[in-house]
Amino acid sequence: MPNRNINVVTRQLWRLVRQNQKPSLYTAMISNGSSATISDPPTRIGPKIPMEYDTHSYATVLAHTKPAPSSAAATVEDLIFYPKGHSSSYLKKNHSKADVNKAFEDAIQALNSLQSNDNAIRNSIQKTRINTKEDTIKYLERSGLPLTTVEKLSFIHVAGTKGKGSTCALAESLLRHHGAHTGFFSSPHIMHTNERIRIDGQPMDKDKFTKLFWKVYNRLKEQSEHENDMPAYFKFLTILCFHAFVEEQVDVAILEVGIGGEQDTTNIVRNIRTVGITSLGLEHTELLGNTLQKIAWQKAGIIKPNSHVFTHVTQPECLQVIRDRASHNQATVYEVPRMEDYFHYNLQDKYLDSFHNTIRLNGSLAIQLVYDWLDQTKGPLHRAHKPNETKMCPEVLLGLRNTHWPGRCQLVEFHNMRLHFDGAHTPESMKICTDWFQTSTNHNSNPKILIFNRTGDTDPIEMLQILQNACRFDLACFAPNLATTNPNRPSQVMVRYSGEYQITRAHAIAKTWQNLSEASKQTNTVLVHISLWDAFLDIRERYGNEKNLDILITGSIHLLGAAISALDQLHETNNDRPSNGHK
Repeated sequence: MPNRNINVVTRQLWRLVRQNQKPSLYTAMISNGSSATISDPPTRIGPKIPMEYDTHSYATVLAHTKPAPSSAAATVEDLIFYPKGHSSSYLKKNHSKADVNKAFEDAIQALNSLQSNDNAIRNSIQKTRINTKEDTIKYLERSGLPLTTVEKLSFIHVAGTKGKGSTCALAESLLRHHGAHTGFFSSPHIMHTNERIRIDGQPMDKDKFTKLFWKVYNRLKEQSEHENDMPAYFKFLTILCFHAFVEEQVDVAILEVGIGGEQDTTNIVRNIRTVGITSLGLEHTELLGNTLQKIAWQKAGIIKPNSHVFTHVTQPECLQVIRDRASHNQATVYEVPRMEDYFHYNLQDKYLDSFHNTIRLNGSLAIQLVYDWLDQTKGPLHRAHKPNETKMCPEVLLGLRNTHWPGRCQLVEFHNMRLHFDGAHTPESMKICTDWFQTSTNHNSNPKILIFNRTGDTDPIEMLQILQNACRFDLACFAPNLATTNPNRPSQVMVRYSGEYQITRAHAIAKTWQNLSEASKQTNTVLVHISLWDAFLDIRERYGNEKNLDILITGSIHLLGAAISALDQLHETNNDRPSNGHK
């Protein structure tokens, strides 16, 4: 287990060195605009960024934080998770050892046994609900980790309908660029379950994840009182993340709420001082309520006594609910400034356009969460900041530029395909997605192809209308979240929705799309595929391997993972069908 005191001393020594050393090549570059390359910041010590800066430093920072060109030999998975194209220590550790991968997949299969199918979930909703927080604490204590030990760590907690994952990812990057040793718990994952638990911005090593998983799983099994006395899937992962963060002794952990807030499994820590609430909309209405006020009440359930609450919620009725719940806890609510204000403060408005909409919408909330945490923390990481201060420092600018949140407005070029990945799953996020796709494709005449799926029972018609109004697709493909019809990787198995259910759902969505097309007199080809393998194979058979294509894959994070797997399998087999029965 890392020694927390050593980490603190290391950072203190680093700051002393920075204060007393002669100007480095990096410092000189920031000042005079040299074309030297900025290296990645140290993981545990923090980026080598001068504490004082002038307005001219921004041009150099922006010019040298662009991703490097991707290698033509890279897989889609590599391009999604490592867009700079360099080989990372994480990649070597987690993809080069077959025994590590096999042990990891075995652990995930055991974890999947804790998933509930759709009927079980519906039945649980209709029955008297258990107190999720009390239940989580019970299993946490059984696993050998007292809640009081968890509460010795420092947390930032974020709830909301859309943008909470992006906000957390931005906040984590900003904190790391300030020198913090970070933990980050998020959901869902794209490819591998260990993406949900990140240390210093990287998914937890598969080997460490596996060992910690069995340690916690076996303890809980040994103390179970009956056969089904185990925490459910997400509850187990929440407990696992607390174990990981305690073992790592992180300086700060960012917790993204799973569903709601009031009764979410992440909402057991009682002394969180920095809280964020992102944009709100109707979601999970069977669990959270069917009005915005009820949704807001659930989200505001993460507000703790005397905490600082930052939000960019705009609906007056929702803000009132948040303020009422904050007042009950003697907490203070701050509506964050516009993102533009940070650049106005530093007279650098022209650089705002370099950020895509995800950062423009969620960046200010992330900055305020980080500034508040830095102000409230003690020790070498402390920085004095006032609430809603719009100062922009190089650490923040680099942190924003270097944030990588896979599968969110992400463009990957792969074998004549311009693949646009975005996990938009609400009407609000779909508007951002379509704006981004339009901007990316309006300069060419490539065929435009949509691959879409939406799991669950939510009506996708509003999202489909946004897609049709914003873009003219030549081909619309609808498919389940399945890479192939063979068994998928354990990390991509969805126990709740069977393959048959998902295919039926894909047909229903395709019918809705076709009806909308006919009503608006749009001409396009509509296809339903039984897997993403079939979808991409059909696309290549229609357009050939040399034709440049613009493809938008959206509607579900799980769909992105299946698409990435299918593309890499197709590439590996040179477009030959698998020999194990795929048809």
